[in-house]
Amino acid sequence: MRLPIHGTHRRGSIRAATWIGVLVVVLVLLFLVGLFAPTTSTRNSRLENRIRCVHKLKNLGHALRLFATDNEGQFPWRIPIEKGGSLEELADEGRIWRHFHVMSNELSTPMIVQCRSDTNIPSHVELRWMYGAPPTNDSKLRQFSHNNHVSYFLTTGFLEKDANRILAGDRNLTRDGVSVRGRIQTATNDRFGFTKPGHHEGGGNLLFTDGSVQQVLSPKAARVFTAGLAPIGTNPPPVLLIP
Repeated sequence: MRLPIHGTHRRGSIRAATWIGVLVVVLVLLFLVGLFAPTTSTRNSRLENRIRCVHKLKNLGHALRLFATDNEGQFPWRIPIEKGGSLEELADEGRIWRHFHVMSNELSTPMIVQCRSDTNIPSHVELRWMYGAPPTNDSKLRQFSHNNHVSYFLTTGFLEKDANRILAGDRNLTRDGVSVRGRIQTATNDRFGFTKPGHHEGGGNLLFTDGSVQQVLSPKAARVFTAGLAPIGTNPPPVLLIP
């Protein structure tokens, strides 16, 4: 005689409930992955662009120092045009790009002075840039010929030998909380920072006279600028060229 088996329905219910619980956990995990994956991807992209910007500024610093080595420690904006510099261009803030252009021998491509996070540069990812007029049969090439083709500001008033001074950096600057462009005469009580949104959220990159690059977060930007733009000796405060 076969004895009745008790509790089979209960065990089946428990098993089903367990699988439902596992399925719910899996669905929750998939939801969380979908929620945070785009954020992680965006952060990685921003970090990659910031690292690339640091390398480009270092290349710019190397080019400036090479130019200065060939010109008795003077940067392009202190050398007359007839001698290969850009001194006369200081009078026209619409031609700040020319201070970079005269270093075409030191800067192998104008793309070095273009940050990928700079939205003012048109179609930067798709296009390639060159110093002269591009051939008519290449629609991807563009001529470097405008302030909006440059992502970095320059600082005049310092020499290669001057230590711990800011030479260039991301152009999305504010002075006392207001965005600034053009030829800016600085003052010792100015408070400079970076716009937000800007090239790099929450901060920016600065190139110093020794060729080093510093990543600066917005909370301490004003302090770094104050020290890095302090005049040398009895010289007047430097001028910023912000394209």
